[in-house]
Amino acid sequence: MRWSLLLLSLLWAQDTIRVLTYNLLNYGQTPGYCLTDCKDRQLRTIIGFIQPDLIVFNEIAPYPQYVRRLLDSVLNIGGVSYWRSGIFPSNLTGDRLSMVYYDSRRFAYEKQELITTQGGLRDVYAFHLYYREPDLATHRDTLFVVVIASHLKAGPNASDANTRAQAALAIRNYIQALPSNRQRWVLDMGDHNLYRASEAAYQRLTEVLIDPGPAGEWDNNSTYAYYHTQSPRLSSLADGGSGGGLNSRFDFIFFSPACTLSTAKARYLSGSHKVIAQDGLHFGKSLLDPPQVAGYSQAVLNALYMASDHLPVVAEFALNVTSALTALPLAGEHPNFQVRVESGYLEVIAEVPGKVVVYDLRGQQVEAGHLSPGSSFSLTLPAGVYLLQGFPEKGSQPAFWQQKVLVP
Repeated sequence: MRWSLLLLSLLWAQDTIRVLTYNLLNYGQTPGYCLTDCKDRQLRTIIGFIQPDLIVFNEIAPYPQYVRRLLDSVLNIGGVSYWRSGIFPSNLTGDRLSMVYYDSRRFAYEKQELITTQGGLRDVYAFHLYYREPDLATHRDTLFVVVIASHLKAGPNASDANTRAQAALAIRNYIQALPSNRQRWVLDMGDHNLYRASEAAYQRLTEVLIDPGPAGEWDNNSTYAYYHTQSPRLSSLADGGSGGGLNSRFDFIFFSPACTLSTAKARYLSGSHKVIAQDGLHFGKSLLDPPQVAGYSQAVLNALYMASDHLPVVAEFALNVTSALTALPLAGEHPNFQVRVESGYLEVIAEVPGKVVVYDLRGQQVEAGHLSPGSSFSLTLPAGVYLLQGFPEKGSQPAFWQQKVLVP
């Protein structure tokens, strides 16, 4: 049987990515109260509940061992080994660090760039990652995500707002200077310490990014209770965090306007932006005050209360990118190799000596066989699209061929 064209159009690899931003409240620097091993336990509960794919953590102690500790003690546990982080900066400014963490099954690290030191306060870095499908080295249309890990100046005074505005201007200018393929999916995530949409910092950021939450006067305003992230504590605890109950919206996930398009390779899923454990019923209250937040166990609520004076924020993006396999062009049929396809079954028969390699949709090799004339090899496969490549021995024409095939 000769090859037949079973795939008439490109298929798309689809994935949903959940991103998380969370201010950890001086991770590694809370002596005498919920020491780091205590905080690790709380964070394991929280991360296990949220199950993110990409994270920005604020307020990590400015030492590489704490960046590593979050990997070893919080993320890569219980048989998990795929979490990675950005690189600890060689010339760190300030006493608190923001860092990106990512699922290496989905993302790979390319580089990081300093955007601003905020006048020596703390660094804002942009981390350039790429989605692992297709492969960066061989495909021009790789999906990049530029993750800006922000922690802007706290405080309600005019001078604080001005420092935030200068940092936001630097972020805006950085985004505008990116190549066009890097502007399609930019995330600016972190504790921005914004009090209202009229702030110059918010205005600069939203010139190039989308805020999925409402614009308004959030601070101490019950109308925006569903978006408040600080503080889950009514009274201050011994770790130095803020009290006062939930009445401030400080933590944000901004993203590129392109993410709102139906054709976007990274499309924001409408309604997915939310503050974890925020039900809008705890304005000015502790997270642990009644009523208990629906959909959350007491263990998760306790962990959120203990771990930090901020609540985490999440959003989700649907990815639509051509896979490494489907991006490959079709090649001509080879008269000396035959294929038989049935439900869950693929067989290749050779009439000339050579090698056949089978790849799955992600470009991973499934099987390879060296065939003599008249021999065959067969595979039991899940339904899907596969790529076959043939390498006849010298003297056979064509010397190389490839073909996509659909296994029903």
